[in-house]
Amino acid sequence: MVNWSDTELAVFSVVGILVLFKLWTIWHVASKAKASRTGKLMFMGLISGLSLFGVGAKLWISYQMGV
Repeated sequence: MVNWSDTELAVFSVVGILVLFKLWTIWHVASKAKASRTGKLMFMGLISGLSLFGVGAKLWISYQMGV
């Protein structure tokens, strides 16, 4: 079980909000640039994948440090 401090929870929450804002910004800019649906989805998939990797790494490191 990972015991997160209040600071870690705050940082994790802010990172989550920033990831959502990043995804919205990318979608908005792509829409304004009249990008194709395929292009939008490819770029969103890349950004989402990298973001999920980062969040997963944070969870894994927290878990390993808690063991």
